[in-house]
Amino acid sequence: MPGAILYQSGSSMVLVYPSEFAGTNRATAATWSVGGDFEAIVADLKSKGVTFEHYDLPDTTREGDVHVMGDFKAVWFKDPDGNILNLANVPA
Repeated sequence: MPGAILYQSGSSMVLVYPSEFAGTNRATAATWSVGGDFEAIVADLKSKGVTFEHYDLPDTTREGDVHVMGDFKAVWFKDPDGNILNLANVPA
């Protein structure tokens, strides 16, 4: 695929490619499970100016920018093209 780049970190890979449809999806485009590093990663992103999205989700409360569902925690944010990205505290 022209312009495609494959990134690998450990045993995980992500394919990134240009698309005329970037930013048109109104659902989560990608999720990263970050485990116990969740709070530190969220704080680091916020300190770098990332703005988190807030959603009204069933059975969910919000603690600041973090959506909490029991032991599950998640944040959503948009990349520069408007794609919705997600981090969760699920073990990586």
